[in-house]
Amino acid sequence: MSTKVNLDVSEKLNITCKRGDTFSLGLLMKDANGVALNVSSYVFLMQVKGDADPVTGERPLIMGTNQIGRKARAEGDDLPTNFDIESDASGNVTITALASIMAKIAPASYVYDIQQSVNDVVTTIFEGRFIVNDDISNYETT
Repeated sequence: MSTKVNLDVSEKLNITCKRGDTFSLGLLMKDANGVALNVSSYVFLMQVKGDADPVTGERPLIMGTNQIGRKARAEGDDLPTNFDIESDASGNVTITALASIMAKIAPASYVYDIQQSVNDVVTTIFEGRFIVNDDISNYETT
């Protein structure tokens, strides 16, 4: 007789990116038989958070998603630091952030997750570390 039930279906996926570089993550969503899912009606949320406050346990929001959830703001200048997420009928999910947004993210190791919502069912599909490495060059247009 089983004594445990594990409802955590999320996959561990650590992401390493570069501060000041354009962030682009492509996912191909498939069913258990390997057939691409029509995810055009799905809603996706990705949030990157910092270390938990030792008193409150709350994690500060570093990056959010423009389409849903709480919006993130860079400390000091209150400028947005959010991802854009697009999905289509062929199972493609693309998560992007402009280089100008990534330039506002301090090099560090954060935590993140990605959730999907379809027909009012919310599921965390990926979680892990979101590591931002420091950059050397800074691309600026004038």
